[in-house]
Amino acid sequence: MPVPTPGSESAERAAAYCWPSRPTSGGRPDHRDALDTQVRQAREQAAALGLSLGAQHVFTDTRPPNSPEEAPGWTALLTALRRGEAKHLLLPDGARLDRLPCAFAELLALAEEQRIHLHGHPADLNDPAVRTAALRRAERACQAARQASTRARKAHRQAAAEGRTHGGGLRRFGYAPGMTEVIEAEAEVVRELFARFLAGDSLRSLALDLNDRQIPTAYGNRWTVSGVGRLIEAPRYAGLRVQDGGVVRTADGGYVTADWPPCVSVQEWEAAQQVRADRAQAQEAGRRPRRDYPLTSLLRCTRCERHMVGSAIGGYPTYACTSNSSLEAEHCSRHIAAESLESHVAERAIALLEALDEPALDGVPVGEAARFGWSRLSPTRRAAVFRHFFSCIRIGPSSTSRSVFDPTRIELLPRRPFTD
Repeated sequence: MPVPTPGSESAERAAAYCWPSRPTSGGRPDHRDALDTQVRQAREQAAALGLSLGAQHVFTDTRPPNSPEEAPGWTALLTALRRGEAKHLLLPDGARLDRLPCAFAELLALAEEQRIHLHGHPADLNDPAVRTAALRRAERACQAARQASTRARKAHRQAAAEGRTHGGGLRRFGYAPGMTEVIEAEAEVVRELFARFLAGDSLRSLALDLNDRQIPTAYGNRWTVSGVGRLIEAPRYAGLRVQDGGVVRTADGGYVTADWPPCVSVQEWEAAQQVRADRAQAQEAGRRPRRDYPLTSLLRCTRCERHMVGSAIGGYPTYACTSNSSLEAEHCSRHIAAESLESHVAERAIALLEALDEPALDGVPVGEAARFGWSRLSPTRRAAVFRHFFSCIRIGPSSTSRSVFDPTRIELLPRRPFTD
């Protein structure tokens, strides 16, 4: 019997669900690239099975389906399946659902109720006996996970109410592991940082000074501006306990005193938070409207091999070498006008899309529709196209005056060989 052509009247409708895997080594994964790869795999599987997979039935999330708030795509998928909008579900790398027993159990129960065929899991979940056994295992694992979570939350709340330490985790600057005692030399540095911050010093000047004095972080690293900011913000240094992102308070609104010694007083910590809030408000008042810089993750300076990021320099959107804002002694002032560069790279991307016969990315027009379709893409989707075609964009020195755009300084490195 011939396989129905996808999109024909005889082809059955399918849905697909995709979310990116965690990276197995170093660095944050490129979620958009991972999603595009999984969507492409789902479309290839649908074509092989003779199923019709419409764009409205491709559901994606950037996080695993642990809760509706974290995974709205999963919630929308289940709603569509309950409505009978698809009788086949494509799950690229579906084995990962074994690690999410509650979501897996919900899906298996729904598949059994709606007679939905599941594709992409190592087990044959369309075999009733196999699916029933998988459902029972997932339900037991889900119940055990919920019970363990309930016990952990109860114990955590009790510890917070009593001011006890979190236990475990990284060593905090100023304290021994487990917050059991103060490391006085580091605690003195904490007190100095609070005093100087309240006196008007910036986070940047404090980080530079710590590095100049060769005072390392708790793990022997150099200080960063954000690292000093997190220290100033942390309630632990005032001997205050935190739970669920907020400082724990008593029934009458007072602070719960933690069982570790503070480095600064509560009054000093509160004053520092007010200074942070005032500075942030003043900075926000003078900030220009936000602008997207879709090439930020791709640009690299050929002089110092650092990434270049988007920012406004002198009021003009610009990509600049990150060494210019680092705490290192050697700075690089290389930069390039954002609008001219983005237009140049966009023209190359459009030309590559026009040369394609089939979509490379979900929702991105190709062929004759590419140029008109480009104007309708969001900045995020344009950035995905750039990452799809290019692995890196190297920016060399300019050979023209500062007011003239020099395309010869731009080197586009393809992610895959260009065929035009």
